[in-house]
Amino acid sequence: MVKLIAITNASYVAGSQNSYSYSLPQSVKFTNKSKCGIVSLAVYNSTFNVQASRNNNTLTFIWNSAVPVTYTWTIPDGYYSAGDLNSFLQSQLYANNLYCLSNNGANVVYFYEIVQNAVRYSIQLNSYYIPTQANATSLGYTQPTGATWSFPSSNQTPQLTFNASFGNLIGMSGQTFPSSIQATNQSQISTQTPIISPVNSYILTCNLINSKYSIPSNTFFSLPLNGSLGQLISYVAPSVVYSDIAPNTYSNIVISFYDQLFNKLQMNDNEVVMTIAIDDSAEA
Repeated sequence: MVKLIAITNASYVAGSQNSYSYSLPQSVKFTNKSKCGIVSLAVYNSTFNVQASRNNNTLTFIWNSAVPVTYTWTIPDGYYSAGDLNSFLQSQLYANNLYCLSNNGANVVYFYEIVQNAVRYSIQLNSYYIPTQANATSLGYTQPTGATWSFPSSNQTPQLTFNASFGNLIGMSGQTFPSSIQATNQSQISTQTPIISPVNSYILTCNLINSKYSIPSNTFFSLPLNGSLGQLISYVAPSVVYSDIAPNTYSNIVISFYDQLFNKLQMNDNEVVMTIAIDDSAEA
């Protein structure tokens, strides 16, 4: 006979960020003929691509004015596109008066940007030189109110430093770009495929499973993420694929979520509804 069990966020293990423990009404003894499988699953895509636990949330910026100044900025945990990363960077530049004004103060001129290069399937860093006072005058650039820096004696590009974990997002190795101060504008595109979305699937494990065919042995189910951040990901099995239950006596069912590389997920929204079918009809 097939029994259905509905597991919801009421079974969420507080503080785990990725696990649900459903307490059975009474302990159940399963034999080597018992099987279980996913009937349906609904969960929100709530995993971030930038967060402290990924070690990819810090940028160091060198503003090469007359007296170079170094800033270190922490990106708040979240899901960021290339455009969002650029918005964060330039918000910090603006907050610290690291920009110029043009067109009689009507336009803000930034000297560094992170942009998507869709044609090259890449992300691009652009560093524009900070001009000398004479060049700034000819360009119509003025400093914003509150700026404490002075124009350099020669044109000098600002520099951005990031580690390998942030570099993976934008398809570059950890580095400083430009590696040295330059007098002309500099650009660099990804040298490897950007992994702006490090999570493309959820893999579920279950304590009932002990398979000799998979690593880890309790791998239960995989769910592709076919929706953007905040969207509900739904799955209904056209026919249930069953996995053998490891013979034992169980008092609870524990389901945990991992990414496609079996890294523990940090699920920022723990609302979930999953229906599990348990088939023990072969025991009758």
